[in-house]
Amino acid sequence: MKRSYLLTVALAFLSLALWGNLASAEEKKPEAAKTITGKSECATCSGVTAGGHNVMLVDKEGTRWVLVGEGDSYKKAHEIRKAGKSMTATLAGEPTTKKDATGKEYKEVKVSEIKIG
Repeated sequence: MKRSYLLTVALAFLSLALWGNLASAEEKKPEAAKTITGKSECATCSGVTAGGHNVMLVDKEGTRWVLVGEGDSYKKAHEIRKAGKSMTATLAGEPTTKKDATGKEYKEVKVSEIKIG
């Protein structure tokens, strides 16, 4: 009798633990991709980088973001980078802070997509 009672209690605790674990797994949502928005420029032509002519965005706070990427959206943004258009870039990595030749900071980051306009 004690044995069946202990078995029932053990199974009840086990089922509660599994239910709680499954409920918390359903609540977790994937993080939204981080984006930055700003006016486009050419990083090399603006004197920020030494080569490559990467796309650069300057956000509202004045932070300069040098974007490193590939793919169709990056190529389209690269073609019109000097036009000063508004662009939104989806980050594919963590930004690294660097300094240009004059000692001013900028952030370099890999991007997965760039939306123009």
